[in-house]
Amino acid sequence: MALAKLTDVALRKAKPSAKDYRLTDGGGLALLVRSNGARLWQYRFRHNGREQIHSLGAYPEITLAAAREEHRKARALVSAGVNPVANRREERREAKQRELVDKAGSFDAVVSAWRELTDPNLAPLSIRQREREVQKYLLPAFKGRSVGSITRVELAALLKKVEARAPEVARNLRNYLTQIFDHAADHGLVDANPVPPRRILSKRASTHHRPLPFDQLHQFISDIQGCTAEPATKAAMLLVVMTACRKNEAAFAVWTEIDLDAALWTIPAHRMKARREHIIPLPRQAVKLLQELRSTAISEAVFPSRSRAGGTMADRTLNALMERTGYAGISVHGFRSLFSTWANENGENPDVIERCLAHVHQNATRRAYNHAQHIAERRDLLQRWADLLLPDGTAQKLAEAA
Repeated sequence: MALAKLTDVALRKAKPSAKDYRLTDGGGLALLVRSNGARLWQYRFRHNGREQIHSLGAYPEITLAAAREEHRKARALVSAGVNPVANRREERREAKQRELVDKAGSFDAVVSAWRELTDPNLAPLSIRQREREVQKYLLPAFKGRSVGSITRVELAALLKKVEARAPEVARNLRNYLTQIFDHAADHGLVDANPVPPRRILSKRASTHHRPLPFDQLHQFISDIQGCTAEPATKAAMLLVVMTACRKNEAAFAVWTEIDLDAALWTIPAHRMKARREHIIPLPRQAVKLLQELRSTAISEAVFPSRSRAGGTMADRTLNALMERTGYAGISVHGFRSLFSTWANENGENPDVIERCLAHVHQNATRRAYNHAQHIAERRDLLQRWADLLLPDGTAQKLAEAA
């Protein structure tokens, strides 16, 4: 004789007693009435020869009809050889994982994680610039979006829109986005980086570079001092002007090359155009600037990258500084010519000038003679050049500005 099915009336009348008891509905489904008043739906089943209990929820939150539907689904799993208890545990685990991915994988969450990782390696001015540009352009466009849902077409459209008003900002944003999506890929939030290549943005206008006229040199120094560029960028430019070094020699400098106590900068052969070690006696003004930078150094790079943790300044940073300060088209390399012209017109020793410029003489005999360091003579010459550029008191102002 088949057991009677449960009814809503019977369930409402079920009251707790001194001991727990069960009201069965057939097929292993029952309502457990606890002595403490709790009423719990349970499904008893056998899996791999063992009896187990699958909890379906509490009555009346789970109605009789809902309990029967959950019971039907659970029985179907058992018939297919699946343990409904283990199945629900796996579903909960997957749901929790999806929740974590949704939370960690939102664009703003990835930006926060990326900045937390990379900001400590940047100068304060770079951090402020990054903050300003991310807040103004990137977060308004993508905040709350899953990084996996952001497409290359959307990113290209944003970059082109910004480029129409601010080309340099668009280039910065593309660099930020590349790092942000690399971070997302590293953490399994996207399969590939969707940021469009550099060619999506127009190339910087090509301009014929010419040397700065000598009579504009002091105005140029003043403009560099007063501009809003990072102190490290301004210091790199002034170091190039004071020491007549090449811009990449300054940009890629590391602190192990510089002896501030001896006021010497030794550039290893592999960084020199002629593949010969080059020693530069540093003028007092250069030492002051470098001492200030060293006191706040955050990496081994003398002039650290604004975008790559632990990296050195980009080779083109000084060109960009020339453009921002109104000297577009003026050659950074031309400061070497200015120094050479000034020194030669003042009757300085040609061999000392050539050693300052790290030039290698074509004549083997003369080249062997030129290999003499002329350190004392070069120190005197470069100091007089620096004094011409930065009179007494100016160096201190530069150090304080840095």
